[in-house]
Amino acid sequence: MNQYFNLTRFGRLLRKQLAEHLVSYGLGALVLLGGMLVLLGFLTYIQSRPLNPAMQGVLFQLFLLGAGSFVASTAFGQFGAGRQAALALTLPASQLEKYLVAWLLSLGLFLVVFVAAFYAANWLVLRLLSPEPAPLVKVWAEPGVFGELLALHGLALWGSIAFARLQFVKTAFLGFCLALLVGVLNYQMLRGLLHAELRQAMPFTSVLLRDGEGLWLDHAPGLALLPVALAGLLWLAAYARLTEKQL
Repeated sequence: MNQYFNLTRFGRLLRKQLAEHLVSYGLGALVLLGGMLVLLGFLTYIQSRPLNPAMQGVLFQLFLLGAGSFVASTAFGQFGAGRQAALALTLPASQLEKYLVAWLLSLGLFLVVFVAAFYAANWLVLRLLSPEPAPLVKVWAEPGVFGELLALHGLALWGSIAFARLQFVKTAFLGFCLALLVGVLNYQMLRGLLHAELRQAMPFTSVLLRDGEGLWLDHAPGLALLPVALAGLLWLAAYARLTEKQL
C-alpha cells in the first residue's frame, strides 16, 4: 500500500470528515444563504428596482472572496494545539491525504455550495422583491475573480496551519498588509515605467492613465495567471507546514 496516497484510505478519511462536520457545514451554508438574502433583498428594496448584472457581479465577488477566505482559514484548525491536534495527527492517513481532504472541501465543495446558494438567493430576491424582471449575472463571464479566490485560498490555507489560534484574524491582517505593499509597489513601478500620472493601477489588471477622458492600457494576458501561480506556491507552503506538524 502506498504510504503517501491510497484511494481507499483517502475515501474513508473524506467520508469521516463529511460525517463528523455535516451539520456544521449545513448550518454554515444556511447562514451564508441567509446573509446574501438579507443584503440582496435590502439593496433591492431601498432602490426600488432590481439589481443590474454589474452590481450582482460585484456582490458575488465580495461574498465569494470573503466567505472563501474564512472557510479556508479554518481548514486546518484541528491541527492548532491541544487534544484536537493529537487526534488529527494520529489519524491512520498520510499527511498528503489529510491535506487533500482539507483542500477539496475548502475549495471544491465550497465553490459548488457557494455558487448554488448565491444563485438561489439572487433568484429569490429578483422573483419576490423586484417589480420588474431582471437578468441574473453570469459569474463565469468574469474568470478573473476565480484567480483572486485561488490566491486568497492559498494564503488562508497556509494561515490555517501556520497559526495555532485566531487563524482567520491573523491571516486577514497579513493579507491586508501584503495587499497594501503590493499595491504601492505596483503603482510606483508602473508610474516609473510609463512616465505618466495614473488614475487607476490595481495589480494584475488594466491601467488607466490621466489623459483627458482616460486611456486604458490592457495588461498582458500572462499576468492573469500570476494569482494562480501564487496560489500554487502557497498551497505547497501549506502542505510543507503540515508535514512539519508532530505530536
